[in-house]
Amino acid sequence: MKTEQITQNQLILFLIIYFYSTLVGFASAHLIQLSQYDTVIVLIIGSIGACIYALFTIKLAKRRPTEFISHYGKEIFPYWIHVIFMVFYCFSFLHISAFILREYEDFFVQTYLPETPNWAIGIILGFVVAVTVRSGVVTVFRTAQGLFFLVILADIVITAFIGKELTWDRWMAFVTNHSWNNIYKGSFYTIPFFGEVVIIVFLFPYLAQKSKTLKSVIWAISMALFFIMLNMVFLLLLFGPNLASHSTYPMLEMVRYIRIADFIENLDPFLISIWSTTIYLKISIMFYLSVQILAHLFHLKDTRPLVFSLAAVMVALSLQMSGGTTSLTSFFTESWATYSYFIEGIPLLYLLVDTIKQTKMKTKGE
Repeated sequence: MKTEQITQNQLILFLIIYFYSTLVGFASAHLIQLSQYDTVIVLIIGSIGACIYALFTIKLAKRRPTEFISHYGKEIFPYWIHVIFMVFYCFSFLHISAFILREYEDFFVQTYLPETPNWAIGIILGFVVAVTVRSGVVTVFRTAQGLFFLVILADIVITAFIGKELTWDRWMAFVTNHSWNNIYKGSFYTIPFFGEVVIIVFLFPYLAQKSKTLKSVIWAISMALFFIMLNMVFLLLLFGPNLASHSTYPMLEMVRYIRIADFIENLDPFLISIWSTTIYLKISIMFYLSVQILAHLFHLKDTRPLVFSLAAVMVALSLQMSGGTTSLTSFFTESWATYSYFIEGIPLLYLLVDTIKQTKMKTKGE
């Protein structure tokens, strides 16, 4: 099957932005609340968990490198079980994209456009996502490649100028203040963020130089970990764990501490450029996977006819979710991690069953 090609360099740059996006922007307060000064340890554990996920996921994908799991999965599980899993994935990816879109809508409306209805933000971003996805998955990765350096530059500028505002005496707390309970709770919450690397199994046929994929993913996880840790450490040094965990958007509050001479009041535009870009790319890939799986289930050769109709569903779902920011936050902090473990564990289940089947066939052949 002929597919478009995504280079390993594009994969690395995209995954860095992908991991960075919602973890720093929307999840930092809850992560700090759970982990306190153990946040650095928790992030390292989460990245190790991601490498393990990547190892097994790529091992599964390499067994049929030119085929999509939505096609070959029926060779591993009975057809009806495979279809149930794919329908679940289709809804899950659509739900995740709608959830992130709703978080972005709430952030923008509450912070900058209080008189603007959520649907206006949702429709604008949803339309941009739909146009991007209709152009193909390679467009998403090329966009990430082009925007990566702007995102990282903005992040470096923010962290560089906030340095003089930090309370450096708090450094000792990273050495002395440890709690096994905090590490456990924080790790349980963080591993699913990095565990989203399992989306590689759905993208594997698009990748060039497939043999280098695991190495590329590990590089991406390591570099993303560095940028995420840098932001989390600066938040803790500036606010401490209590104030940071009680801020809705602690990164925004950190940026507002920055003053450059007398002509730049703050660097909000830099932060907005980072969040808008990273969130747009994450929504795009999740939405694309939902469209792709649905097209495969209906045996369509082209995903484009489904894009705008499913984008309308995504925007509508984001507007109807829960009933408010409080309910969304409650789901995110109480149920999201367990829900994600189930989603991310399905490819490992495919690998396990496929390995058992291959072992039995090999035994019979001998």
